[in-house]
Amino acid sequence: MALNEYHYFGKSNEVRVQTASDGNPEVILGIGTSASYVSGGTNTGFKGAELRLASSATSGDVRGMYLRFQLAADGTTSGEALRVYTNVNANVATAHGAHVSLNFVATAGGSECSGLAAAVRGTLQIPDIASWAPTGTYCAGMFEIYSDGDASDPDGMTELAVLRLCNSGDATGAANIDDDAYILSVQGFTAAADATSAVSSTSLNELPGSSVGLACKIGATRYYIPAVVSTEWN
Repeated sequence: MALNEYHYFGKSNEVRVQTASDGNPEVILGIGTSASYVSGGTNTGFKGAELRLASSATSGDVRGMYLRFQLAADGTTSGEALRVYTNVNANVATAHGAHVSLNFVATAGGSECSGLAAAVRGTLQIPDIASWAPTGTYCAGMFEIYSDGDASDPDGMTELAVLRLCNSGDATGAANIDDDAYILSVQGFTAAADATSAVSSTSLNELPGSSVGLACKIGATRYYIPAVVSTEWN
């Protein structure tokens, strides 16, 4: 298929394909526009794009899709490697901006991970360079509730939360999860007896000596969430 041409999918929807060498393309591969969405009509099983892939590799790293995007010029540009946006334009049952799942086949002894298994992993990479002088605010992940305007008002909602932690699914399975799961797992931080560490072993007078504080920031002030070791919990 030659590039830098219009190619057609279905009856009338243009799939635009262009190479970066063709001047400065706004869209390299696309279908639909902001003024003209491609509609699946009333098809209840509609998917805008579908890739079902498999790998039989026994070593190395394999990926269903790999996307890398460079911000390559100094300036005031902002950008993302991936931006996902769901518009709810009618009354619907449920909606997600993105739904990511890690699934295991129900075969005894045949679907375990020997290492980390994470449904979503957010990694903020700090470069290995002594002269790096970062400014701004950095985080491995951020959750926010964003108000579109001064009339944004959640009054009437059953529940609104910046972060919601759930133990869902089969009731018997969820009860078994209760016996094994942690609400929060903090790894890679070493407790130190000072008030500037992410995990501080300087306990409050009201708490046992086997407690620590987990640093958090509220507004511009540093606070600690107290945590008491299980042997002292009563």
